[in-house]
Amino acid sequence: MSTLSLINLSKHFGRVRAVDQINLDVADGEFLCMLGPSGCGKTTALRMIAGFETPTSGDIRIDDSSIVRLGANRRPTAMVFQQYTLWPHMTVQENIGFGLKLRRLGGQEITRKVNEGLEMVGLAGYGERYPRQLSGGQQQRIALARALVLEPKILLLDEPFSSLDALLRVRLRE
Repeated sequence: MSTLSLINLSKHFGRVRAVDQINLDVADGEFLCMLGPSGCGKTTALRMIAGFETPTSGDIRIDDSSIVRLGANRRPTAMVFQQYTLWPHMTVQENIGFGLKLRRLGGQEITRKVNEGLEMVGLAGYGERYPRQLSGGQQQRIALARALVLEPKILLLDEPFSSLDALLRVRLRE
């Protein structure tokens, strides 16, 4: 059984077919990269899986259950965008813990998960800083930690490592 299945998935913007009948199965634990030129529909496909775009037609299934009618907040997914915007008025720990707070986790559990997320991305001790006090690569790692602490079934990455140095990219992939 596939963890993620895209079945005849399409998205049209007027006459433009951004995504045209994609069929894809991704097994549990599998790592998949979509490659293609700019404008070929990679980000649109990710946005449909995450629930930020509604497909024109087709189905998206996770563990053999359709998620097309579920809102983004009810899907077992997390997405790190190429433009990974952090909330500038929130500290690093508040940015990472935001989704956990929305899920109504307790304060101690949020603190524990935020600290684990900071450890995962090599930024332990940065929790009290604000995004403006971080480099672009550090901000990108905070966005990644924000997604990882949600423990999603499917993690969607839209060029998430573009601001990271080569050695750090390798470490985070491991």
